[in-house]
Amino acid sequence: MGIGYKDAVVLYNRHYNDTLETEYYFGTLFENVRIELTQAENINKSGMKDADSFLVKIPNDGTLNYANPPDWENMSEEEKLKHFTLRSNDFDFVVIAKKDELLIDRELPVGLINSDDYPGKFFQYMVNEKGNCYKVNTIGVYSLIPRFEIGGK
Repeated sequence: MGIGYKDAVVLYNRHYNDTLETEYYFGTLFENVRIELTQAENINKSGMKDADSFLVKIPNDGTLNYANPPDWENMSEEEKLKHFTLRSNDFDFVVIAKKDELLIDRELPVGLINSDDYPGKFFQYMVNEKGNCYKVNTIGVYSLIPRFEIGGK
């Protein structure tokens, strides 16, 4: 794909089951991506302390199982396990799984995750125990060099 595409992240898409009042996450591992940590640069440009601090570029070679958000929401659990979606909301987040420059190389949970199985719920557990968690707040899809970009803070 290009220079620096050697990192890995896990994208966690949240699903809330109203009937069972249960929060689930569906974790998708993306390898050979490029992670850019840009908080200092973005603060200098914008003057805002809460500027985006994270950008991941995910090559799209046509084999990724992306589903648009409304379709993803209506899928069965089995289908959600095979797909991911991109939403800028208060619940979906990305965690760095591998980044050599930060000495990060760890296994993270993927697949179906019941939030109640983790102390303080899954997102808070990941923040406290793993770190390098970024809530998704910007999304880009590009075709000239096919890729998805996810920004977060």
